[in-house]
Amino acid sequence: MVLLTALLLLMLAAVAWWLSRLGFAPVKGYVDGLAPDGDVETYTRAFHERVRGNLRMLAAAAAAAAGLVFAGARLLARSLPRGEVQRGALWTDLRRALVKLNKRTSRTHKLFVAGLIAAGAVLRIVQMQAPIIYDEAFTYVYYAVRPLPVIISDYSYPNNQILHTLLVKLSTAVLGVHLWSLRLPALLAGILAMLLAYLFVRAHFNRYIALLMLAFVASSGSLIEYSALGRGYSITWCLLLLGWLAGRHFAKTNSLGSAITLAVINALGMWTVTTMLYIAVACYLWLVLHLMTAYKTTLAKRMQRLGLSFGVFLLLTGALYMPVIVVHGLGQLFHHPTMGDNSWEVFSATHQDRTFDLYAYFNDTAAAWISLLGLAGVVYAAYISSKFRLLLVATALGAIPIVIAQRLVAPPRVWVYTLFVLHLSSAIALFYLLKLVQETLLPTLSKRVRTSVTAVVVLAGLSWTGMHGIQDRIERFPEAAWTADYFLGALKPSDRVMTEFPWEAPVEFHFRERRIPIEVLYRPTTPGATLYVLVSPAREQTLEGVLQHHDHRTDQLSVPDRVKDWKRLEVWRATVR
Repeated sequence: MVLLTALLLLMLAAVAWWLSRLGFAPVKGYVDGLAPDGDVETYTRAFHERVRGNLRMLAAAAAAAAGLVFAGARLLARSLPRGEVQRGALWTDLRRALVKLNKRTSRTHKLFVAGLIAAGAVLRIVQMQAPIIYDEAFTYVYYAVRPLPVIISDYSYPNNQILHTLLVKLSTAVLGVHLWSLRLPALLAGILAMLLAYLFVRAHFNRYIALLMLAFVASSGSLIEYSALGRGYSITWCLLLLGWLAGRHFAKTNSLGSAITLAVINALGMWTVTTMLYIAVACYLWLVLHLMTAYKTTLAKRMQRLGLSFGVFLLLTGALYMPVIVVHGLGQLFHHPTMGDNSWEVFSATHQDRTFDLYAYFNDTAAAWISLLGLAGVVYAAYISSKFRLLLVATALGAIPIVIAQRLVAPPRVWVYTLFVLHLSSAIALFYLLKLVQETLLPTLSKRVRTSVTAVVVLAGLSWTGMHGIQDRIERFPEAAWTADYFLGALKPSDRVMTEFPWEAPVEFHFRERRIPIEVLYRPTTPGATLYVLVSPAREQTLEGVLQHHDHRTDQLSVPDRVKDWKRLEVWRATVR
């Protein structure tokens, strides 16, 4: 294995050196050939030279790493602590745990869990019917249609959540280009997250808290919303929960397999969305706190393996992002230029408003009194449960210092993962409240009945407020689909369609969905051809402004005729002189 790793590093060094010797002209020609309009203006000669320098540095680093791996093989092998658990124990324990869980769970309980997950899935599938948003359209038309080397290396915009983009490319390639196939990876991850949340809480707490937790997760408005959008956040939720499960196994067994699995899980999350860093750091901090409170004599050995896991996580993340680092540099991953100024002055002036935006974002899917009860639930759960207290503290410590270091409070969608901690606190608080009600008021009420009834009430109430709260809070573009329907079968080979941000990506997606040649959006205009111009008065666009954006003037056309007038979009038609 060590020899194979060294050879792979040498091959990487050779490829990087070969690529660094390519000239500007052939690379620019290749890149331009991938662009719909045939010209990538951002790929300049200076940019090319910077990439060549990064490739040479990569070649030298890979060659040096190969030498170190080969020369230090024995030392590396001796430095890895030997544990009590044999290789493959993680999967053996997983199978045993599932068999044990199946035996200890009644058929009624299984059906109830399946019903809650099915209800949550229905809510997410219903929300999938909503019109497209800009970010998911841009992800597809700018990244998912590109070749694999471009997807894994181009981070010009943070819309390229690489693992999610690759899954979207696979989904649309196999199932065809549809809005539902664009959103399918996120949907499946959102549904899987419900099951994983139940399994973790059941293993770490008990089946009744797990049932209440499942009801909260299934009906949570923000979780429903981003499970039904073509974005990668729901994938990071799954990896968060898988990380908790793998971390719990590691804490109990000190298994090297679970330590490496934990590293892989977090690295894949980072490859999906770089803000997974908050989740990954929180997960490792949680394990540090848990190990410090649970073990004394074996703490040093367990900490060594946890440190090894964290090191493997960093190495894997670096390896996965190496193409991006070569092209754009490391800094662009953690503060993208499109995110704006992150100076201390701006951070000091805006962090309070952005924090309140997060509160308002969560509160949109509930009500003020529900939020206050939820806050009380967090306080009570932290007081009554040391296990929850460790998760809560780790979640806070995994985010706040990094936010301060970045001098940036990320948009609300980034923080949706914290709902798994917040909903857990609500489930714990409800469990103990129901216990108090039984002991003082209804002693004949069984634990199973009270939990099941409460779960149904939570599911019904929060799904109603959640589904109402997420409607129309993200800008959507239904007119883009209507535009594609209007042009379907109506365009001639020489016709041209012009549009401007933010309509260009949604329109192009629906053109691809309906198999309208996208060349009509980019081809040069020719005399006698029909020109269609999409204008959005709601975005303060004018016919003259859109034409000017495409280097055209009204005096180059016949008198324009408005052929469609929807609420936010107009279609103008004219003949090119």
